[in-house]
Amino acid sequence: MTVISMSLTRDLLNRLDKLVSEKGYSSRSEAIRDSVRQYLSDYDLSKFTRGNITATITVISEHEVHDIDEKLIRLRHEHNNIVTGNMHLHLSEHHCLEVFITKGDVDEVMDFIGRIRALKDIQQVRFTITPLSDNVINETT
Repeated sequence: MTVISMSLTRDLLNRLDKLVSEKGYSSRSEAIRDSVRQYLSDYDLSKFTRGNITATITVISEHEVHDIDEKLIRLRHEHNNIVTGNMHLHLSEHHCLEVFITKGDVDEVMDFIGRIRALKDIQQVRFTITPLSDNVINETT
């Protein structure tokens, strides 16, 4: 295996060490390799080029940023043709969770995800994609 070097903040390193301990990884390297594999798998799925998909999009933001809810609602309405549902939850005193369920053309769904990610003050965006038809084509095939 190739050895690489990386820099992490103290907080990120502490969180990584806690994950390694709690999940039973044999080392930090194994936990990071597992994370990279998952990220690359998500990336490959995001490269579908044609067809209909469904995606579940999870967004975490800070509760104190009041206009972020308005921005998300505006985006939801702009993409009303693909958003089939959404839910808003308060995770804590400081954080909100928004879940969007989408169905439509891969380009439109990925555009929606990209526009959410581009919003200032969004802390995290995660998504899962599921092809809905045989005509979904991955550009790597």
